[in-house]
Amino acid sequence: MISEELAHLETMLDAVAAMPVHDLQRQIDRILFLQNCTTLFAAPLSLSTIITRLMDDLWQRNRFNYAALLLGESELGPYHYQELRGVVDARRYLRKQCPLPLWGELAHALVRRLDPEEPDYLLINDIAVTGRPTPDEFPWLPRSGSLIILPLRKNTVAIGALILGRTNADHFDDLELRWELVEFAATMARAVIGAQVQEELHARAEQLAGLQLFSRSLATSMSFVGLLTSAIEGIAELMGAANVLLAFEHSAIPPHLLQRLQATPGIHTYQNFLVISAIAHDDQVALFARLHRLLLWTIDAGQPLFLDPVAPIDSIEDLNYNETGRALIAPISIGESPLGVLYIEAPPAAPGYDEGDMVVLRTATNTLAIALQRVG
Repeated sequence: MISEELAHLETMLDAVAAMPVHDLQRQIDRILFLQNCTTLFAAPLSLSTIITRLMDDLWQRNRFNYAALLLGESELGPYHYQELRGVVDARRYLRKQCPLPLWGELAHALVRRLDPEEPDYLLINDIAVTGRPTPDEFPWLPRSGSLIILPLRKNTVAIGALILGRTNADHFDDLELRWELVEFAATMARAVIGAQVQEELHARAEQLAGLQLFSRSLATSMSFVGLLTSAIEGIAELMGAANVLLAFEHSAIPPHLLQRLQATPGIHTYQNFLVISAIAHDDQVALFARLHRLLLWTIDAGQPLFLDPVAPIDSIEDLNYNETGRALIAPISIGESPLGVLYIEAPPAAPGYDEGDMVVLRTATNTLAIALQRVG
């Protein structure tokens, strides 16, 4: 094994020795550039800082006219713009969702390559001639020149994409340039994944501490009104939610709880639910009307549900298979008896909820159910 590695190293050294001075210098520059990027793997920096530094390095090394970084909440998206360079009115798109039509260039670039020898990027040498990509997919993109889309992957699964372009055609014909960009995309993917893991660990640690404080606040609530207030405010803080809605199904509420709820200030009746909420906007009726059948489904199924709060709801069955969402509904039960549901919605600029958040929320709802069960 060692002899094979030595032989491979000798072959590489022979190839380097045979290179013209210009090509050798280019290879050294490339190695140093990528090596500098890898120093961010274990750096104690935030995800946004690591992204900015990597994009700075790339932007300074290459004379691109524009660059965009997209990160996804799951392999199927949604994908949001995390960084934009050379884009007119970039604030209009930053942190916003990028369309992902199945026929689009982004989807084509992100799909897994069945042939491991196939280059893992999408190249368009002349946007004006091909008419690709369409303005609907990337409205900020110049309608001439060339671009390359490089997926960022965790193993073979896409977690994002890097879009780079020049206003002149055929800029990416240089094979050495494409190889370097592929290696840079792999380096950026590893750095992003590492930063995401660190932020996730930090966020989970904070959530566990917050969950302990939440449980204690419910245990020390001196009144029924105080219990509900602590629950709404505590969950909003614990989950970083802009909207929190606590809904009790009228027919499932034990008589002693029903009497207490009906006498609680701030309780509203919507169809077959008694609802108390902390909503960032005034139209609570419209929100409840949109959620009504999803709340019923969550109670009947006894399962949590991820959803996109602004997307049209065509089929409840499809929503059950989401792994993430900008909103989350969890059932509340006393023993085996369903009592109601809790709905939370993330602020527009915040990341969506995932399975870890779902576990935290279900623990919080179980704590609330125990506190409600003890109400005399």
